[in-house]
Amino acid sequence: LKPFWLKPFWRKSHSRGGWQRIRHEAAAMSFSYSPSFFQHFPKYHAPHLKPGQEHTDPLDTLKPQCLVHCSSWLSEYNQCVTRISMRTDGKGDCKGQFEELTMCQDHCIAHEIFGHMK
Repeated sequence: LKPFWLKPFWRKSHSRGGWQRIRHEAAAMSFSYSPSFFQHFPKYHAPHLKPGQEHTDPLDTLKPQCLVHCSSWLSEYNQCVTRISMRTDGKGDCKGQFEELTMCQDHCIAHEIFGHMK
């Protein structure tokens, strides 16, 4: 069984005055693709930084600060992890506690992150 693009089909030929049997060929791409197509952009340099100065991600500083703010959720998550690790049947998880911890951390970061925008 051939794929449909390799099966022959018939079409009306106006130049020959009758039906002509033709084959579909696999369509060629309309543009040339090479793996290095988008790899030659110049390196971006943020305009507010001095030359040689590295950009620092404010999330790297805010995440630990917000974990201190969410210490109650962190302790609840850690207690759950110790409880689950002591179980021998392999059941249970701490998804709920982890979600509460990350929601608290995200809420804290959302209030602080725009103070770092320039």
